[in-house]
Amino acid sequence: MCVHNISVEVKAYRQNRNRVSVGLVVIIDADTSTPQERLDWLARTLALDSQESRQPDEVIAIFIPKRNIETWIHWLQGETVNEEDAYSKFPNAEGDCKPYVENLVEQCRSQNLSEQAPPSLQLACSELQRLLQLLKL
Repeated sequence: MCVHNISVEVKAYRQNRNRVSVGLVVIIDADTSTPQERLDWLARTLALDSQESRQPDEVIAIFIPKRNIETWIHWLQGETVNEEDAYSKFPNAEGDCKPYVENLVEQCRSQNLSEQAPPSLQLACSELQRLLQLLKL
């Protein structure tokens, strides 16, 4: 989803959430900001469109990799990473990441993510836990 469409997507989610089983997943890199700064920016974007911030009972998950999502993938593949450097993409090999992501989901579900995980990935695991509790999964 393009960032400039966040308010449109949130509005659509809110209009349909009581009619159909629907949720919204937002993945946006923090780049050189912090995850909290990016969350604040998303809240301001909604406010500019006269919408409330995300509410605790809304099935809206926001995942914010610090720097970029490749940081997480490289860490999941066993590399030592930091959240300041930009890591290389996986052109024409995006599917190779699937087993690592599936393993991550299981680690997050079981609350067994390594303490060595990048801080933004730890936040994402907490966000997934929040979402799973809302969905009672």
